[in-house]
Amino acid sequence: MSRILVIDDEAVIRMLVMEILETAGHEITGADSAERALTLLEESQFDLVVSDIIMPGLSGLELLGLVQERHASVPVVLVTGAGTYDTLSQALTRGAAGLVTKPFAHADLQAAVSDALDRAARSRDQLRERLLAPTLASALANAIEARDSYLHGHCERLASLAVRIAEELGLSPDEIETLRLGAILHDIGKIGIPDRVLLKPAALDDEERLIVETHPTIGDKLLEPLDLLAAARPIVRHHHERWDGAGYPDGIAGEAIPLGARIVAVADSVEVMSARQLYRQPRSPEEIVAELHHCRGKQWDPAVIDVALALIESKQLDFPPGGLRLLEAAAPPPQTTHVAVLLVEADDDHAAVVTATIERALEGAVVARARTVSDAAELMNGASWSLAIVDHQSPDGIGMEILDILREHDARLPIVMLTGEDSEETAINAFRHGASDYVVKGGEYLDRLTTRVRGLVPA
Repeated sequence: MSRILVIDDEAVIRMLVMEILETAGHEITGADSAERALTLLEESQFDLVVSDIIMPGLSGLELLGLVQERHASVPVVLVTGAGTYDTLSQALTRGAAGLVTKPFAHADLQAAVSDALDRAARSRDQLRERLLAPTLASALANAIEARDSYLHGHCERLASLAVRIAEELGLSPDEIETLRLGAILHDIGKIGIPDRVLLKPAALDDEERLIVETHPTIGDKLLEPLDLLAAARPIVRHHHERWDGAGYPDGIAGEAIPLGARIVAVADSVEVMSARQLYRQPRSPEEIVAELHHCRGKQWDPAVIDVALALIESKQLDFPPGGLRLLEAAAPPPQTTHVAVLLVEADDDHAAVVTATIERALEGAVVARARTVSDAAELMNGASWSLAIVDHQSPDGIGMEILDILREHDARLPIVMLTGEDSEETAINAFRHGASDYVVKGGEYLDRLTTRVRGLVPA
């Protein structure tokens, strides 16, 4: 029996809906407004809401939104007498679990309610499975790790690395969730391997190695009756296959190996190499990198190896004592683009005005000032400039001489000459000595200067 809340401002319709649903065996509570319904939802638990759309105060569509926000697990079936396409579209777009149009047959209402309740029950079951699956997987993995102290934390470290690789490869959230389950469960079949073999403190002989190589198929069989872990079975079965086909248990090769299994194979090997084992010490980071390069395209998928190597190179994968550790990617340094401007100007007041103009005109501009020819020549040595602005008039006869010096240092440097002489001869001389443009002082010349420098320096 389900508890259903029925909302309609018209008492006759409300009582009719309640009677129909009570006849179907549900426990019904009525409310004459959306506001009253919200209060009841806070006070009691309901399995379903059935609401009219057009009501005074909050409408059924508005109630739908509030129920989804505050009581997300409670589905809402909407009842309307305004069966326009727009109304239907809004109801379904906003997530209504069902829509019934007045006048309705008893069977139509009962069918809509039954369907909504069934789908809600399936959703709850799926959610429960999604929550239970990782817990069950971890419990099973812990059973394996409990037999061997050297394996403590192995599955979680492996799973973390596998997930990071999968994220870099662009797998979907559902694929990553399945991958994580498979990574945690990858060695579950070792439950069937005798302690004398599994815990042997030395290298295995050929017979013992064959026994260990049965653990993927044992794991696959163990998971077969567990529907909620079924998606992980291909990873469990195939995580010891090799890219070149020389692996086990089925000897498949290349992309015939499920991608999840290829990822777990690499993550497993990296984790094992980085941790202390019964009969050997962990390998150094350099040895691990060398092994990854050596077996790329032979034992392991080249694309997966490339991601693992990139994680190591970018310092996102560390190898402290006790096993590998994933680190957050280092944030790239802030991209500060400085526009370096050399201003050659002897007059302090005018230098301040021009500097302020340049800083407004060019975002990120940093202005360095030279008072004399020698100052300018010194600043040019070993520096890279985006722009130079030169005042034609100077006590030491800066004039055209500075243009020659600047152009000698940098043939491509944009140079703007400021001059108080509005003559053709001055302009010709400026261009002849290397100016890119020139601005005559006076009037709105700072506006003209702004336009010129913006044209010469790319944004």
